[in-house]
Amino acid sequence: MELLKRITDYLVDNELRLATAESCTAGLIFSELARVPGSGQSIDSGLGVYSPQSKHRYLGVRYDTIERYGLTSEAVCGEMACGALENNGADVALANTGIAGPNPGDDDTPIGTVCFAWAFRHEGDHHLYCETRRFDGERNEVRLAAAHYALERLPHYHRLCLETRANADAGYRRKAIQRAIVAQLQARPEIDAQHEIRRRCDFLCRAMQESGQKTLVLGISGGIDSTVAGRLAQLAVNQLRDQGEQARFVAMRLPYGEQKDADDADRALQFIQPDEVLDVNIKSASDALLESLESGGLSFDDASQRDFVLGNIKARQRMVAQYAVAGTRGGLVVGADQAAEALMGFFTKYGDGACDVAPLTGLNKSQVRLLGQQLGAAESLVDKLPTADLESLAPQKPDHEALGVTYQEIDAFLENREVSERVFDTIVDGYRRTGHKRQLPFEPE
Repeated sequence: MELLKRITDYLVDNELRLATAESCTAGLIFSELARVPGSGQSIDSGLGVYSPQSKHRYLGVRYDTIERYGLTSEAVCGEMACGALENNGADVALANTGIAGPNPGDDDTPIGTVCFAWAFRHEGDHHLYCETRRFDGERNEVRLAAAHYALERLPHYHRLCLETRANADAGYRRKAIQRAIVAQLQARPEIDAQHEIRRRCDFLCRAMQESGQKTLVLGISGGIDSTVAGRLAQLAVNQLRDQGEQARFVAMRLPYGEQKDADDADRALQFIQPDEVLDVNIKSASDALLESLESGGLSFDDASQRDFVLGNIKARQRMVAQYAVAGTRGGLVVGADQAAEALMGFFTKYGDGACDVAPLTGLNKSQVRLLGQQLGAAESLVDKLPTADLESLAPQKPDHEALGVTYQEIDAFLENREVSERVFDTIVDGYRRTGHKRQLPFEPE
């Protein structure tokens, strides 16, 4: 009890709120602290996550990390702690995963092996510390010892976090911010393209099986992102049909009037080979809505603002059309956004940012191109200059002109490589300004 009281006092004295993500200890850290009167003011939340599915669903732990390092690993535990910190109003998160017994792990990890992670949020930066320890005793003795050890080490790592922050120069702080953002977006510097293709197809198959839906729906623009996402979708439904299940992929052409790069969209569809193609022109619906808004009294500062608003209407009309098809066919809408666009918030909220499944999550632009090459897409599609093509006054405007940085610079950031101060500031400012796009709606506390 003395340890629990001491840690509670430390949390209160340092104005820290704690979240836990427990696998091996299954909520024991949380319940042990709750024994101390007054501990409620320093406990934010506690989550028990045994299965890989729950670790992924509630904490964002990647299946790929679990597959590569195993459930009892610091890599998995670190992602658990980061997920707990991000998903709650906490300043510190404790996580653990391990083998309490009575049997060793599937990979012969010895009984009593426990991995720990302590994650701290301090002045906008995230700090993560991990350890692995082995405890003696029966199952519940291991669990209790692990819970107490996690709490006992909290002050040590918090002080280390404060020390590091106090001594950090500007370069270190930038790297800490960069690492935290990259982790949040689930990006990684290197990938095995064939492995990612299989993993992401399997993900789409699981999504259909778990939701009970029989159709995938995606708008094909002719860019590499929708081309790769579309081919993954078709491969996934082929895989399900090979297993004797019902599955279908519907690709949609969604031009606004006459599409200037229509030939690219045609080439993409020839490569994807979707089960069905629907061609829906969104011009009349988009123009009618804008006209109704103006008739209702909406005015614009200038032609550029009007064109910007119309661009967002186009993006949302496309998503309205895709959800109409998904609703009719019993389907899931597939998103084509990847880590580079997520980082910059370069998507329309409830437009191309709205979807049910996002198979390209965590991939930077060059990695999407790599998947396209591995899948066999035409070079003209793989190397195509990216354009959002939403602005009527600036058709085919390259993405890098709108973003202020190139995809090569964004990819370098996502791979935790050194970038110039200008690039860093542009990216971090864009990430922070567009934070609302990556979150659920704000709610009253």
